[in-house]
Amino acid sequence: MKKTQYSARRVEILERHLTEVIKDLLLVDVADYIAFIRCELFGNIADIVNSATELTFYPNTLTFGHGGEYHLDWNSTPTVTLDLEFSNMGVNAYFRLILSAHSTEIDLHHLRFAETGRSPAENTALLEAAFADAHLPQFTASESTD
Repeated sequence: MKKTQYSARRVEILERHLTEVIKDLLLVDVADYIAFIRCELFGNIADIVNSATELTFYPNTLTFGHGGEYHLDWNSTPTVTLDLEFSNMGVNAYFRLILSAHSTEIDLHHLRFAETGRSPAENTALLEAAFADAHLPQFTASESTD
């Protein structure tokens, strides 16, 4: 996606809302991701993504996009790239999550809004609202004992 003032803000929104999911995805051994990608076992990665999202987002709002790649050589830290899709409230975001031992990065490829004609600022606000709406309610320990 072309870098603009709006795209930078939109990537920040994704990063903030995906923090817990990314933590869960990093619990999986990098060798497993590499093996699944190399052998084209994308269903296994979809299961991992579903497991990582099930406590944070409503079902089918954040899914694996059935694509990924890895970078592995003798001179650098391995990186795994997963294609992800977010869909809620007429907002669709297609992006790549790049995972490594030292950092994570989101490469936002495309946003689609069901209602066209909105301003970029309104679309950014709609993206924020769609992510907020997709989050499952979080209960505290005291609420669960009632």
